[in-house]
Amino acid sequence: MYLSMLSCIRTLGPFATEVLAIQDDAVREPALCSVGKIKDGKGKMTITDDDGISVSPSNVTVTEEASNSTITMTMVLGQPSENVVTVDWETADRECGCATNAYAGLNYTAASGTVTFLAGETSQTFTIPLLADVLSETTEKFNIDLSNPTGGAIIDVPRATVTIVDNDNPPSLTINNVTQAEDAGNATFTVTLSAVSGQDTKVVYNVPSGTATSGDDFTATSGILTILAGNLTGTISVPVLSDNLNEVDETATVTLSSPEGATISDGTGTLTITNDDTEPTLSINDVSYTESGSAGNATFTVTLSSASGQDVTVDYDSSNSTALAGSDYTA
Repeated sequence: MYLSMLSCIRTLGPFATEVLAIQDDAVREPALCSVGKIKDGKGKMTITDDDGISVSPSNVTVTEEASNSTITMTMVLGQPSENVVTVDWETADRECGCATNAYAGLNYTAASGTVTFLAGETSQTFTIPLLADVLSETTEKFNIDLSNPTGGAIIDVPRATVTIVDNDNPPSLTINNVTQAEDAGNATFTVTLSAVSGQDTKVVYNVPSGTATSGDDFTATSGILTILAGNLTGTISVPVLSDNLNEVDETATVTLSSPEGATISDGTGTLTITNDDTEPTLSINDVSYTESGSAGNATFTVTLSSASGQDVTVDYDSSNSTALAGSDYTA
């Protein structure tokens, strides 16, 4: 134990001051003050006691280990005491319900105990078990609360906070390809995490036109997909529009971007819209042509049974019947 001398300056008048000596001690006591006359009032000096109990440091950051582990905390007494001093401690989840909360049984093991300082001691340690997992998580926090000091001591800082930094790599996202008939309604894509995450995962999605046209073949879709913590998949629905046109199969793509809580390993899903309309039929009319003594053209009309969504081609040829090529018509 040692004593040290502190001092303060008291102003006596416009040109005079007085030095007051303050003696430090190791005894628990309430804050003291010294009052002296000044000009036209009172000057008040407060001496704040620093002899109480606290966890040091009061904010501790640790990194999650690959397996279960323990952290060692230090409890300090501001000044040595002639008495035996004890204090109770207990871990506690934070009350805020924040996304950064650590939880007993998931991230650490709930623990409590009593720390004892023998006469003259100013430092003791205690341990708290931490639980390892393979989940990608945000940085998480829990509290250590102090209570019930004995031996004449008080608690300087009643609460300490432990911050656990995650050591797991974030999972990756993939999206599948979907083939859908145009009259089947919505096409559903599945976005899958490579592993379950301990936090919500978000990703932006967008569906631009490809050979399929937005507004004609599907409804343009965009947004943010959220896969809640503990889940492995989420879905994106793309409305497919039906028509009566026979057409080739058409495609559009769903693209993923700007992930939160994950990376993207395959961010493109292909939507193939298959035709469900029958091919139209072709017919050709008959034509009567009257010779007029000079050459002319006979025009035939080829007709589809219904409009098509794609170009239609057909070969044609002429052949003799009672008219002869070369004398009655040109082949």
